[in-house]
Amino acid sequence: MQTLRVLAVVGLFGVAILVYALWGHAGRPELVPAAKPEPAINVDQLTAERPVQQIELEYHEPDLPPGPGHDEFAAQCVICHSTRYVLNQPVFPRKTWTAEVQKMVKAYGAPIDPAQQEAIVNYLVAWHGKENPAIPAKPAAK
Repeated sequence: MQTLRVLAVVGLFGVAILVYALWGHAGRPELVPAAKPEPAINVDQLTAERPVQQIELEYHEPDLPPGPGHDEFAAQCVICHSTRYVLNQPVFPRKTWTAEVQKMVKAYGAPIDPAQQEAIVNYLVAWHGKENPAIPAKPAAK
């Protein structure tokens, strides 16, 4: 019986809050006046009042060092990304550069034939890489 009374009281409070929320907003005047829309300004008028200034910054693409494979690299790799992007990569060994070039062909569809791939890898290793690190020799058995 006690539980039923508690539920009835909670229910009445809930209904009272709902009625107050709905009825209270409907009868009140708006407290904040609506913002007046600003008049539209024609773009030509705006640029006449405040001329557009243009700033041109110099951009220097890093020079590629000459060498075998330079032309293939410049023709194929710069289609998708800048030489600066390649220059920002770590100095990779040949194995990693080979995997990177193959990834560009297989995953991203770079139009590079196998002969060009080899020339590009050779150029990358000469310019921004190292030959594969030597495999450490196994210690002699005792």
